[in-house]
Amino acid sequence: MASKVDPRILWKTPGKQPNGLQASPEGLWVIDQIDPNKIHLLNYADGSVVREIQTRGHHSSGITLDPGGNIWVSSTFGYDIFCLDKSGKEIAAFPHPPYDTTGGAHGLEWREGRLWLNVPKMGRIYAMDPKTGAIVHSISSHGDRPHGIAWDPYDANLWCVDTNRRVIFKVNVYTGDILDAVGCTGPEPHGMTIWKGQFWICDAESRDVCVFDVPKP
Repeated sequence: MASKVDPRILWKTPGKQPNGLQASPEGLWVIDQIDPNKIHLLNYADGSVVREIQTRGHHSSGITLDPGGNIWVSSTFGYDIFCLDKSGKEIAAFPHPPYDTTGGAHGLEWREGRLWLNVPKMGRIYAMDPKTGAIVHSISSHGDRPHGIAWDPYDANLWCVDTNRRVIFKVNVYTGDILDAVGCTGPEPHGMTIWKGQFWICDAESRDVCVFDVPKP
């Protein structure tokens, strides 16, 4: 049984339907799926817009950054994952697994030269080689509507949010076993990231951005 917390609502995103979050030292990156697939870099304190980038995404649901500062986006209904450089120019694109139109990728994360992506309709989180697009590993994402993913700040495992159950599962990146779980009341969590020991989640309908603490081991 997952423990439950009451997230603290901070502010609303500028877009109409935020669906992916990525924390960075520059601010909070948000991909909006209908506005029309814009990327916003927002101030943590008040949600004010620092930067805006238009993308070609189609109902995009995930965003992350690589060590070079390039922006990776999962175009959920475009069924691909593309990469933009700092200027917003597209520099790479790959079809999402399983390489057809059964359902597109949502949450994205980068670690140690691999792009991790969550494909809800497959019930899997995949590790991709971003140079070739080849899948090198996969684990179960659990739940029935898995969405955003983020690395635990205290160890090498991965958190994955299930939107329908309003639960965030901590999973072993090698086996996919559930190690911990925390439920959140109130807003429906879609995009999720971790910044300074806190979960940051967004509700796609209300546009609320909320925070609560990541459990310590």
